[in-house]
Amino acid sequence: MASIGHPLLGDSVYGPSKSPFKLQGQTLHAGVLGIVHPRTGNYMEFSAPLPEYFSELLDKLRKIG
Repeated sequence: MASIGHPLLGDSVYGPSKSPFKLQGQTLHAGVLGIVHPRTGNYMEFSAPLPEYFSELLDKLRKIG
């Protein structure tokens, strides 16, 4: 994303060096990913909850509007 001028908050390599938030990782998350298995042709779906630090950040941002 940094290559197109939109670095991710929390990206320690390409993101902004200063942030008002102390983050433990990048602010990028896929809740659900689906793929078709290349050999079997079966559709597979994977889901993952938001990391706790990400949920806490979203709560803070919602409070400040």
